[in-house]
Amino acid sequence: MHYDIIADVHGRFDKLEPLLLKMGYQHDGVSFVPPVGHTALFLGDLIDPKPGHPQPGGVRKVLHAVKAMQERGHALAIMGNHELNAICYHTNGPNGDPLRVQEGKNQRTHQGTLDDFPDHKDPASEWQQVWMPWMKAMPLYLDLGGFRAIHACWHPDYFEILEGKSLNDYEFLVACADQSRPEGEAIEVLLKGVEVPLPDPHDFEDHTGIKRRHFRARWWDMPGDDVMCRDLVFPANDQIPEVPVAPEARGMFSPYPSDAPPVFFGHYFKPADATQEPERPNVACLDHSAAIGGPLVAYRWKGGVVINPENYISQP
Repeated sequence: MHYDIIADVHGRFDKLEPLLLKMGYQHDGVSFVPPVGHTALFLGDLIDPKPGHPQPGGVRKVLHAVKAMQERGHALAIMGNHELNAICYHTNGPNGDPLRVQEGKNQRTHQGTLDDFPDHKDPASEWQQVWMPWMKAMPLYLDLGGFRAIHACWHPDYFEILEGKSLNDYEFLVACADQSRPEGEAIEVLLKGVEVPLPDPHDFEDHTGIKRRHFRARWWDMPGDDVMCRDLVFPANDQIPEVPVAPEARGMFSPYPSDAPPVFFGHYFKPADATQEPERPNVACLDHSAAIGGPLVAYRWKGGVVINPENYISQP
């Protein structure tokens, strides 16, 4: 079996459709049918076009396309942090308030999806009856033997906490929405990565213009005693100062062994013009900022223990 591993789509059906066609998928009136022996694998973040990059109808089209393929055994899809955020946004906690606050940055981030489902508050709506249960059933990661897939960070220390659990279990979902609980800490790292604190008074501005005090790190590496924050940030970012990483932050890492199966992930918004190649021979981020103008990138896995740049394929 060959797998076509596709990074964060974020409602960009205008890029997903031509990418699938480029890879030899054909739409038969029901769904996209892959070439014989191929299966598509989506790395999460199917929803939520980025603010300032509207894609009317794109989220609905992407969800229908992926689900139709999945139902015919032609696709797999794992959860991204945007799917988790959406589930929490539309679920009330025990106190009656949403598990994710429905205002400010949270609303702006999710607005493109809300626009595609204007009746999302109706319990009988497509959003509530189809997409909420479907997203809750998404696996958090896949280990397919020859390779692995996760949205942001392969961190086995946290797998055991979440193993065998389902977000359809309300109590478990509530726990996952609380970062002070083990479940919340675990799912946060798997879906958002290792985020290292910057020492006072440093901060930086992310791609959305928000000031941040934590930076996304190269979780597959183990920081040495003299590593600087700028050396550890991923993707590279000159805003991050050359100051030492706090010693306590080293306990956040679970370095990926060089002899482990290849692992693929998305999430990190590599620059659109970044070379399409792995971070290490067995570690590859496929997110090249398709949501904000970069290419939608896929990797055609055909076996092997080394990720081959020749197997990348993309749609501008």
